[in-house]
Amino acid sequence: MLDWDRIKKKASELYDEATKKIKQYTPESFSKEKKLVNAIVISLALMTLADKKIETEEVTKSMELIKDIEEIQELNMVQEAIELYQFHLEDLEKVINNEPKYLLKVEHKLMDIAKIKEYEGYPNMIKVLLDYIAEADGRLDPTEVEMKNKILQAIGLK
Repeated sequence: MLDWDRIKKKASELYDEATKKIKQYTPESFSKEKKLVNAIVISLALMTLADKKIETEEVTKSMELIKDIEEIQELNMVQEAIELYQFHLEDLEKVINNEPKYLLKVEHKLMDIAKIKEYEGYPNMIKVLLDYIAEADGRLDPTEVEMKNKILQAIGLK
């Protein structure tokens, strides 16, 4: 015999879980911490591709950084953040040889980063990360300086 109360309870639990998952991936409903994670990952991807080359040192340093950032660990988002970083790299790489499309993608990503400027302390955290990644390959390219300045302007530090 079916236990309808148990079935209803399980269905309700699954529905609640699905609703949480959907909200988790909706940028408008991102908590300020998730906005920070998104801004970090996008910033790292933009800096990695600032010179329009994907260099192993920068990718490795970015992934290590993602794994070490306390806010990402606390949200249990390390794997998701790494996947998001890879997504943004691939998204930019697809249009890297088409200057207008590349610039448009960069501007959209800068708009996403700008969403954290209202939260005290977050812009400075991004600035520190930018310095670290910009120097990951042992040299600071003028295009990296330009990208860093664009990101700093987007978050209100320039």
